[in-house]
Amino acid sequence: MFSLSLLLAVLLVSSAAADPAPRLFHRVHHPAIQPPLAFSERGSFRLANSIATLDHSETYADDFAEFAAVLEEYPDALYQIAMEREGDKDETHWDISSVRACHLPHTTAETFILHLSPYDHKPFSLDYFVSPIPHDGSCPKTKASTGFEPSVAFRPFANGTVLLREPISPPSPELRTPPPLTPQGEPVKPPVEKSFVQKYWIYIVALLLALLIAPGGADEGGGGQARR
Repeated sequence: MFSLSLLLAVLLVSSAAADPAPRLFHRVHHPAIQPPLAFSERGSFRLANSIATLDHSETYADDFAEFAAVLEEYPDALYQIAMEREGDKDETHWDISSVRACHLPHTTAETFILHLSPYDHKPFSLDYFVSPIPHDGSCPKTKASTGFEPSVAFRPFANGTVLLREPISPPSPELRTPPPLTPQGEPVKPPVEKSFVQKYWIYIVALLLALLIAPGGADEGGGGQARR
């Protein structure tokens, strides 16, 4: 029993080491910030039984406080979410999704959509959304003209949803059967539709002949004797 339990534990550890959870990073980005701010780790995804959850890092809330200070100077900055490529530490190769950072002070929920590879069912891309936001996507107006209050601008999300999406093949187009071709490569012309007379002329002629040669009706009985 001990050996079996030890073997199962080793298998579980080996499986976890061979298939690490995808790590999630985030930052605030603006073209005027040079060099760009580096990504900091926000957490990691856990995938089990077709269900995914996000475990936040210990510095998650502290990062938001730093982002708020950047947002004060650059109100049109972007909040970027990046998923680390497996075994690739180069940030330029990561999959990135962005939202306007000005929406974060007023949104209450976030959604991650992880797109799975059809080959190994591992996440290879992600989409990120926050809600609610205005229908036109514009930044909400603030009381202060210079930006946002750091203590209010970025709050850790209480509601987060992680969805898994597998690729779906589009329906095959309905193709028509190509028309038959002649040995010369030209479309075969359909035969000309015959008229009613052309189809049934022989029956019409036979009917007319039968009417012409038919004997006349027999005379009714001979005239009666003359009355005296």
